[in-house]
Amino acid sequence: KKADEPVAFNIDRGDGGQPQKRASLSLDRRTGAVVKWEPFPTQKPGRRMRSILRFAHTGEVLGLFGQTLAGLASAGAALLVWTGIALAWRRYRAWLARKRVSGAAPAVEARPRRAAPALDPQDATR
Repeated sequence: KKADEPVAFNIDRGDGGQPQKRASLSLDRRTGAVVKWEPFPTQKPGRRMRSILRFAHTGEVLGLFGQTLAGLASAGAALLVWTGIALAWRRYRAWLARKRVSGAAPAVEARPRRAAPALDPQDATR
């Protein structure tokens, strides 16, 4: 860091999960004078939203209920992974079974499909 850059502090007066009780303070490195003071309400909307979403992501915003909700969401995500792997494994085994059966049986020549009969315009009016 340069000698003329301000020193930045993040002050948290809450007990975690309370972004509204956070502030940013920048002091002049040489004199100690306040260069910038940014309490939560004066921060830009994007920064405030990011601060709130950071704690919402971990479930800290709503206390025990929020943490329970975050835990259930995590368990649901793990369940989706498990079911995805189980489905892929089942399809893989079925594919192997089809491959074994088709390898043992003689090749069947594919018949060309017959063309669909042309529709008679008079049939549509009946």
